[in-house]
Amino acid sequence: MNTKKTSLILLAALALSLGACGGSDGGGNITAATKDTAIDPSSSPSTSSGSTQKQAIDYTLGKAMNARLGKGINMGNTFDATCESCWGGGPVEQSQVQAIAAAGFNSIRLPVRWDLEALREAPYTIAPEYLARVKEVVGWINAAGLVAIINMHHHESFLEDVINPEAEVKNQKPNLENAEMHLARIDAIWTQIAAYFADIPNENLVFELFNEPRAGVSADLHNQMIARTYPIIRATNPGRTIMYGCNDYNAYTGIRTLKLPADGNIIFTPHYYVPAQYALQGENYRCPSELTVWEATTAEKNAMQSDFDKMVELANQYYPGGLPINIGEFGATECGGIPSRVKWVTHFVKLAKEHGFSWNYWGFTNVGGYEIYDKQLGTWYDTETLNALLK
Repeated sequence: MNTKKTSLILLAALALSLGACGGSDGGGNITAATKDTAIDPSSSPSTSSGSTQKQAIDYTLGKAMNARLGKGINMGNTFDATCESCWGGGPVEQSQVQAIAAAGFNSIRLPVRWDLEALREAPYTIAPEYLARVKEVVGWINAAGLVAIINMHHHESFLEDVINPEAEVKNQKPNLENAEMHLARIDAIWTQIAAYFADIPNENLVFELFNEPRAGVSADLHNQMIARTYPIIRATNPGRTIMYGCNDYNAYTGIRTLKLPADGNIIFTPHYYVPAQYALQGENYRCPSELTVWEATTAEKNAMQSDFDKMVELANQYYPGGLPINIGEFGATECGGIPSRVKWVTHFVKLAKEHGFSWNYWGFTNVGGYEIYDKQLGTWYDTETLNALLK
């Protein structure tokens, strides 16, 4: 089974070496942006790569949606897999969505692999039945009273198009000869997604541009993608909240090279699997012989506190005005033991609330050892972690 984090140790190692990574709010009660709220599609991305943005942005709309997202979960290994049922997480069932809502979550992040469902040549048409199926699940999420996030996940045709595939991911270089083709295809895919989902109220759905850019999608190409797709999305979704991650697998330190639109209805969405030797150990149910635990020592808690403080510091440095932050993915495998995971999650949730972050836990069911729900039994089997998330 394909796992989601083969190289995420690079993320955590990079984050730690630079000063670290990621967290949540909770209630989800603030009024979100309305569908009638228009934003100038001609607004250009910030030129903040390597320098501090000069003018503060009013992030009132982004903050309102961030509060609505609150405490969320990822339904991974579903639409992000090679087929909805191929990796064990799917198919998504309405009863599962209802269980998530009943537990007390506020949002569901639905990773989507559009790459395999769109033509490889212009006009890059997405399979109509695939669009309809994703929209059906988004409808279930909204009917349950939750906010949905849909993204572009595992876009491997671009991510893996490098000139030195034998190198480690962190050292791989994009194949620039094909860059325009990849960017044009993403333009076309987002044109279709934006138009197809434009009728869903803004308070019910968030778009996340691109998951964990790296390798074939360099920081520069990612910024070009942002600049090109921003007016495309705004043309049909003027009041939709848009989320943006950053390079190095969404390590928050990637914000230093990020060029975000000068738009107050956006959210920054880093990921957090730190410390890597604890959170990522034994992914895909292969626990190592020597296990690492997280004991909530003073040093461990201070390290996480430092990460969260640094996230806010960098966001304020490059995007003054209070750029909203959603930790789009965070989690730990069971290898270190459930008691250890509960301690880690408990401290994460505490710090996320203190910093005003929303979050989406990875993940729901059959996601390589991070899961807390038993799909076969139709019940929450790790109620200790569930309670730590939602208390």
